[in-house]
Amino acid sequence: MNRNMPEIRQVLAFVAIVETGSFTLAAKRLNLTQSAISHSLRSLEDSLSTRLLDRRGKSHALTATGEIFLSHCRNALAELDNAVVRIHSLQQRAV
Repeated sequence: MNRNMPEIRQVLAFVAIVETGSFTLAAKRLNLTQSAISHSLRSLEDSLSTRLLDRRGKSHALTATGEIFLSHCRNALAELDNAVVRIHSLQQRAV
């Protein structure tokens, strides 16, 4: 596995920031502190050696790399969700 592979919490934080448009709302969505969200994004950007968001005061916008990464993150999260659904389905059949 790639040593720079993002952690799921970092991916969830990044997607939540983009979807909510706010670090504060992302923190509320994930039941974390705003500083935890900020730290996750900073760690993610450091591990990828790129900026995913352009920060402009209290607002932010996706960078070109952020747009690409967001698409892949959403696909990966959808695949994980599908896996969980399939596992639960198999467990229901076994009962």
